[in-house]
Formats: sequence, C-alpha cells, structure tokens
Amino acid sequence: MPTSPDAQLLQRLRAGNLSPADIDTLISWLSEKELSPETKEMLLQQLHHPVSNAGIDPRLRSMLEAKLPAILAKRRRVIDIAWVRYASAAAVLLLVTAGVFLLNNKQKPKSSIAGTAPALPDIAPGKQGAILTLADGSTVVLDSLGNGLVATQHGAKVLLHDGRLDYHPDAPGNAAAPANPAASASLAYNTMTTPKGRQFQLTLPDGTKVWLDAASSIRYPTEFTGGSRRVELTGEAYFEVAPQNGGAAPFIVDVSHSSQVQVLGTHFNINAYADEPATSTTLLEGAVRIVNGDQNAILKPGQQSRTITGNNAIMVIPNADTEKAMAWKNGVFDFQDATLEQVMRQLQRWYDIDVVYEKGIPKLEFVGTMGRDLSLNAVLNGLEMSKVHFRLEAGKRLIVLP
Repeated sequence: MPTSPDAQLLQRLRAGNLSPADIDTLISWLSEKELSPETKEMLLQQLHHPVSNAGIDPRLRSMLEAKLPAILAKRRRVIDIAWVRYASAAAVLLLVTAGVFLLNNKQKPKSSIAGTAPALPDIAPGKQGAILTLADGSTVVLDSLGNGLVATQHGAKVLLHDGRLDYHPDAPGNAAAPANPAASASLAYNTMTTPKGRQFQLTLPDGTKVWLDAASSIRYPTEFTGGSRRVELTGEAYFEVAPQNGGAAPFIVDVSHSSQVQVLGTHFNINAYADEPATSTTLLEGAVRIVNGDQNAILKPGQQSRTITGNNAIMVIPNADTEKAMAWKNGVFDFQDATLEQVMRQLQRWYDIDVVYEKGIPKLEFVGTMGRDLSLNAVLNGLEMSKVHFRLEAGKRLIVLP
C-alpha cells in the first residue's frame, strides 16, 4: 500500500473515472492514522481543481470528509474560492472543502453537507459607479459618463478618467492657504455617493486618493483653504493622503458628530457604516490620531481602532488583520471569523438586496474568502453548504431560512 496517492489516481478522482480498485486504494490510504505533510500538500493542491461527483463511492466521500479538517488546518489563510467557480458541478472534494473549511459551522451540525437547493434568481455583483452631487444641488450619474470634463466647481475642474473622478484646482498651490474666514465661508462642497452595488475612486483637490466602497459617501470642498483639509465620511473608504505644505495643513476625516481621524501622513481604511456596531480605522502606513469625544489615541502601522457610538472609549487592536480590512478594495469578501449577520451585511451592500431572517439569525461563523466578482447565486450556493438556506423574492428581498 503506497504511503501517498498516485498523481494519476487523483486525476481519475477529479475526472470521476475511479474504478472499484481505485476506490479501495484511496479508502485504504485515507484510513491511515496520520498523513505525511507531502500527502497533505498533494491533496490540498487537488482541492483547487473541479472534481466530478460521478461514481463517487459513499464510503470514499465519508472518508474525505473525515480527513479534510486536519489537512486544511495548516492552510487557513491560503485557501481561495476556486470551489465556488465549480459549484454548479457539485464537485465532491470542493463541496467538502466548502463544508468543512471555508464555511466552517462552529456549531458542528450533525449531518454532512447539504444537497444543492433549487436555483435562485441571479443578481450580478457590484461594479464601478457613483453619483456626484454638485454645490448647486444638481446630480451627475457617473456610471454612464465617458472620460472628460464633468463640471467646473468653484476653483476646480472636475474630470472623469477611466473610472476615477479627479479635481484639478485652477490655481495650484492654494490648497492650504493661510486661514481666511471669508474664503472658508464661500467654500463649495461636492458629495460623492456610491449606492448599494457600486464603488468608485476619487482624487481630491490636494491630490489625496480615496477609494469608496458600496453604500458610502464623502463630502469635501472643491478646494482646500485655511489651516486644515477636512472631509466627511459615511460608510467605508480607503485613503492615501497627499502631504501638504510640510504638514501645516492636517487632513481630517469626520465620521460622526464626535469622532474624527486626524491624519499625520498615511494610508488607512475607515469602516463607519451606520449598521455596523463600531467604527473601525485600520492603519497601513504613517500615523493617525483617533479622536472620540474627549478621548484620543495614536495608531501605528498594523494597528486598528474601534469606537462605539455613544461611548467615548477607543479600543486599539495592536496586531490587526490588515488584509481583512483591505479585502473589499482588493476585490474580496473576507469572512474570517464572521457571523452570518456580518456576512449578510456585506452582501446587502454589494448586491443591493434586503435581507430578512424568517426565524431568527442562525448562529454560524465562517472562515475563508470569496471573490466579489461572483454573482449572488454563486455566493449563496456556497453558503448553503453550511446548513443555511435562502429564498429570493421580488428580485431584491433575500429570506434567510432556518
């Protein structure tokens, strides 16, 4: 009996061409108490390929389900979402991966992986798009515009270029002029809003780059004057702040009536959705000062702050999961240690749906990642493998079933 499976044997498994002798060989191999690291790695690699379920012996399926948790434990952060791309093929190994690893039910349901539910109506993933509200209250839908001049706004030309809105001041260098009350009073403000199912990129008049996630908005002046550069944010955005006048004009993000992020030269992400329990600021580079009521804290790279509305306390996480914070910008859902409710909030914003729980919120937790370029149906097919089911009504109302 070989200590590891033959590569051709695994290929026949993926193709659904196992003979009875092949099945016996694999079952015998999987029955070993311990598998070598090389064997675990070989099997792990197979999980990133489609596998036909034709002719799979129930004994082999059971053995795979029993062994995969140990095999996958060493790769919690490496797993990708290849299984989703082949969900329609009901691939055995990939289904096991979804049930045991990617969609790990911390309650450990007694039954094995659920069968495929009836196909739901499909909804495409979100895309680039936003609504620009100009100083006079008029609006421009950026989704349908081509490259070129969008507007001229009080000291700045507003240009659209390859899915990014750029502000070009008419008089470069005046973005951080000495404080002038009259000038400040006459400032013109624009607001960029991303509806559900949209995200967009913006370059502010000072050169600061902003990536805006779905269901978010940022309000900003068309030119920065005075002793600071101040913007207002709801939802989620990633900032790469441009230096200005040797730091004499600090960049400030207001996220509520009592909370703000004061930038000391940095790259950072802010999650300030109203339906999230806390506002989170994650620092990637530089430094920021978090001010919440009468409390403040300075973050170092790799740290994250969390503040709760109505509570001035600032919690600082010293070793934050920066990849998780940046997942949305990198085109990924990161469901690491996420509850079902947290997962659904992300799906609501990206797929522009309303989520309703028919009989309470199932107590599930998940690990792993999924691409934000997947359709809603593909995502839900994966989630259903963890014993949660859905019904989509009227195109936008998603019912979570027990």
